[in-house]
Amino acid sequence: MEKEVIINFSGGKDSTAMLLRMIELGERIDYIVFADTGFEYPELYEYIKKIEKHINRPITILKAEKSFDDWRFGELTRGKDKGKQRGFPQVLTPCYWMRESKFKPIDKFRQEHNNAISCIGIASDEKDRVQKDTSLRYPLIEWGWTEQDCVNYLNKLKLLNPLYINFKRIGCFMCPKQSDYAKWVTWKQYPELWGKVREFEKENLESTNRNIFLRSVEELEKEFNSGKKPKIPKTYECFECKGVRKVFEGDKSLNQFCEVTFN
Repeated sequence: MEKEVIINFSGGKDSTAMLLRMIELGERIDYIVFADTGFEYPELYEYIKKIEKHINRPITILKAEKSFDDWRFGELTRGKDKGKQRGFPQVLTPCYWMRESKFKPIDKFRQEHNNAISCIGIASDEKDRVQKDTSLRYPLIEWGWTEQDCVNYLNKLKLLNPLYINFKRIGCFMCPKQSDYAKWVTWKQYPELWGKVREFEKENLESTNRNIFLRSVEELEKEFNSGKKPKIPKTYECFECKGVRKVFEGDKSLNQFCEVTFN
């Protein structure tokens, strides 16, 4: 019996390009799954709906079995700090929330479907991320598609995720591994989310005496309020301002994005 095929969809450029191209090629796709951390930027949830409408297929939303609060307020079970509160995920260690909210739900879904084949959107210029597992498939690498190829493809379809106008990588708004520039965009563009970041830091300081980022939220805010803006990272070719205007012509969110990023 032929195994079922699952698309690991994150809403990022690579997994989206992989999904749409596989549909174009008429390849077998049994399920499309999105593992929700619960801390994505609001545009991502809207983008998922947009892709569902475009392909006329549902995207299954997967959730962690235990909440983020259960984990951060729970106790460490091993190591020298056993018994202490776990606290917020740290920058220099593997992220337990990625494991619990992304890896485990997807793996459980695969097991429930007889260890189906998972298609993963890793581009050919990131081959070092590939795992040697026969149950995993990497179509972009098979096709020789780079990250820029994925951007170009989505650009032509006018289906590039608008979050890429401001972010090099898409991830949790409170991720400790976000760049200072990504933190600046969150502070500038998403005050409600930044307020949540501030709450996380306060709680984490009280319980573990640690900041949630390498530098404190207070220090970052002082910099941002003084007018200091982190260096804009080099992104993809279509993110020249005129290129963005061409791709997202008619998008009401365009002006606010351009005001933040390019002014």
